[in-house]
Amino acid sequence: MAEAKSLERLKAMRSLLKSEMEKSETFSLVLEKTGTKLEQINTKLLSLEADVKVEKWRCSPFSDHIRHTIAPVSAVLRVFATVQELERSLLSCNEVLGYVSDVKRLGEAMKLLSSSCVLALNWLEDTIQFLSENGMPEDHPCGLRFKTSIKLLQELQMTEARAYLKGGSLCTALENLETEFERILEEEEVLSESNLRKLQAIIKRSDAHCVPSYIKIRTRVIQKRLKNDYLHKTITEADNVHDIEGDIDQWRIDMETAVKEIYEFESKLCYKVFEDVGDEHDVPLSCFGAIASNSGMLQLLRFGSRISKCKRCPPKLLKLLDCFSTMDNIRTEFNRLFRGELCSDIRRETRELITNLVNGVCEIFWELPCQVELQRPNRPPLDGAVPKLVSVVTGYCNKLLGDKNKPVLSKILEIDLGWKKEKYQEEILIGHIYNILREIALNLDAWSSSSKETALSYIFMMNNHCHFSSLRDTHLGKMMGESWLNAHEQYRDYYAALYVKESWGKLLSLLTIKSQPVKRKRAARESIKRTLQAFAEGFDEMYTRQAHWVVEDEKLRWKICQAMVRTVVPRYKSYIQSYIVLLVGEDPMSHGEDLNYTPKGLEMKLKTMFQSKEETEKTYKSSHFVNKVLDLGVTHLTFEAI
Repeated sequence: MAEAKSLERLKAMRSLLKSEMEKSETFSLVLEKTGTKLEQINTKLLSLEADVKVEKWRCSPFSDHIRHTIAPVSAVLRVFATVQELERSLLSCNEVLGYVSDVKRLGEAMKLLSSSCVLALNWLEDTIQFLSENGMPEDHPCGLRFKTSIKLLQELQMTEARAYLKGGSLCTALENLETEFERILEEEEVLSESNLRKLQAIIKRSDAHCVPSYIKIRTRVIQKRLKNDYLHKTITEADNVHDIEGDIDQWRIDMETAVKEIYEFESKLCYKVFEDVGDEHDVPLSCFGAIASNSGMLQLLRFGSRISKCKRCPPKLLKLLDCFSTMDNIRTEFNRLFRGELCSDIRRETRELITNLVNGVCEIFWELPCQVELQRPNRPPLDGAVPKLVSVVTGYCNKLLGDKNKPVLSKILEIDLGWKKEKYQEEILIGHIYNILREIALNLDAWSSSSKETALSYIFMMNNHCHFSSLRDTHLGKMMGESWLNAHEQYRDYYAALYVKESWGKLLSLLTIKSQPVKRKRAARESIKRTLQAFAEGFDEMYTRQAHWVVEDEKLRWKICQAMVRTVVPRYKSYIQSYIVLLVGEDPMSHGEDLNYTPKGLEMKLKTMFQSKEETEKTYKSSHFVNKVLDLGVTHLTFEAI
């Protein structure tokens, strides 16, 4: 009964062995390897096979069982020979795709060798058991040879395991593939069709076990591109935005480049390289997330957040608007790229950055009127010029209302009010600009009232209204409207008229024409001379006092000088003409030594008011011929000269 069961088991194993031998033959065809087999693979196994085949075993009652054992052992020998051929082939292969193919075949051959050894061992062990149960002595030569073969097959069975150990053929081959994999990933043309085929072949052979290497290499490549010293700077409230302006501009460039070029390329590369890998764990997205989180994106975002911590000032607002604009420009690409759990830190840092930018902008913007008001105790310019605060604030408001900044500012205010459950309307922005200008107007009134010299206060107000009226073609002027601009023009002219009246009214009152007694000509002549002398001294004193006053607008300066000429010169000329007979006396060719100015000389003097020294010299040079005439007029006072 036991013998029958053993025979059935042997028949089943024979059938299985036959199937495995067919697989082995098919595998050999697939490998398409030719050449001679090894002359000697294992001396003892060959010796066993030779002994079994010799004549002395043919008459043995165990000959059938012994003969059936030869087949599985021979299969092991053939597979082992194939393994060694493949190992030699790897040493001489120089082409990546061919190398990958040989590594794949070697791995499959190793697996087949292991399974063939298992079958042969089972065959041998069952045969030995069967022969022992049927009377074969333990010291029978065939049994001893079988036991030796079992040890050899067990040794061969470990070939696959040893191949994957350090220094083993498969381990070395896989290390070579990993080295080539990393080299390709560092190439600039990594996304070329040829490189993609190589990378995909290596990944397929390694069953995506090279993902850590991929992440390491691509992370290192991006880190080199995003390496900037400014990213490690510490920024505090004591730092002025002007001191880090260059870093901010570089950060904006780097952020846009990172998202739209570097990480856009990296995402494309991940999905191309791993497109044949199963999407059960979304390998491309996981790889990209790991690379993005460790390659410098977080450092970029954190530096952006630190920008909002620098000293609070109006220029900082403009820089924060630029930063927000940059983030808004990359928003679409950012949301598409940085998905998945591994990018959660990047999304969190981005939310913090946006929050800091919005809060930073709003803190400064809402405080602008108060900041203008705080400047009220300061003294106005001593030359009547437009205060720097006025020109800076109006220029600042123009920038806020410009096509570049206004949409960004509106969006930030909308976000800020949305967080507070309030609705944003454009009138909020416009109304706040009105508030800023109102504070400027109050400052101007206070500064004008503080001036001890009335004429200077008129020049001061005239200059400032001229500045506001010149905003007609600016964003601020368009927002304020024509009526506002026209009002400032009217006030400009109003204060100009007040200045002329205040400055020259009292002086012109000296030139009052009175009838002189005919009999007292000498006394009358002396009186006129004293009047002209007093006028000249008053004129010189006023000219000297107002010489440093400023009228910045060239057209306004020309206009007010013309107004002074029209006011002073005709009155002066009329006065001289009224008393010319008394002044000349009996000698028409007498020298006018007591006359400081002719009407023409006075006119030229008035036209140089409110000019710089250089402009004054230029005016006199351009009127060289007139000066000669004036010199003649002063030296020889005649009717023609007047």
